[in-house]
Amino acid sequence: MSLFLSILTNNILPVYLIVGCGVLLERTLHIDKRTLSRLAIYLLAPCLVFSSLMATAISPVEVGRVLLSVLLVTGIMIGLALLLGRLFGWSSRATDGLVLSVAFINAGNLGLSVALFAWGEVGLELATIYYVGTNLTVNTFGAFFAARSNGGARKALGKLLRLPGLYAFALAIILRALHVQLPGIVIKPIEQVSRATVPIMLIMLGVQLSQTRLTAQLGRVSLAAALRLVGGAAAGFLIAPLLGMEGLVRQVVIMQSATPTAVNSSLMAIEFDADPEFVSSVIFVSTLLSSVTLPILLAVLS
Repeated sequence: MSLFLSILTNNILPVYLIVGCGVLLERTLHIDKRTLSRLAIYLLAPCLVFSSLMATAISPVEVGRVLLSVLLVTGIMIGLALLLGRLFGWSSRATDGLVLSVAFINAGNLGLSVALFAWGEVGLELATIYYVGTNLTVNTFGAFFAARSNGGARKALGKLLRLPGLYAFALAIILRALHVQLPGIVIKPIEQVSRATVPIMLIMLGVQLSQTRLTAQLGRVSLAAALRLVGGAAAGFLIAPLLGMEGLVRQVVIMQSATPTAVNSSLMAIEFDADPEFVSSVIFVSTLLSSVTLPILLAVLS
């Protein structure tokens, strides 16, 4: 119990206090979440991705393992959601909403923050690689399942090519492969901007949660939230040894796999009418429940 309370106090509560600031700001000042979202997507996150990869000592093989783990965990969760949707006889729209709710995770807003508080800068670097992988999956597989009923997947996939974080990732990999060292006048501003990424993302999550209204489908929502948090952790525990992961990289991958539903899933559901009320409710419930499940998981990993 003392370990649980220590992790809760030192690693989890600081994260949710910042989220709470976002809720308070939205309730009192009515913060524009679209502006925050664009700031995070088009400036802060690319700077974090680029500066983390340029500074990291993580090997290319380890980077590949982390990205592969994202793909495998996502595939497992998509399979589970499709299976449950068929077993329960849900409509295609409801099943797609379940896929969006359980397969695509909040590795950015929440996962990066927990990794930073729990394992420091090295943990943040590993979590950032996982976060890049989830951007790829939600904008490809997520777009497909959100839009397959109305033929809008091509539009969503086109948006993927406009995300600067992907180009920041590719550029950093190329520069590292060529052993290029950027001058301080270039890299220092990028590093400074990157440090604002985690708090801004958490505030943005608080704004999003403040604007979410729970749907009446509490049974389905509870099932999806449990599948996202518990099933995601189980998938991470399964995948890590298969990929030969040990130590900190194993801990980060499992933790990230057990984070709540991605806010981007709600954006996809709204864009393509894939049961957006249900998806938003799962984001809300899974985020609240993760304040209990994540410290338990971190205690187990410790």
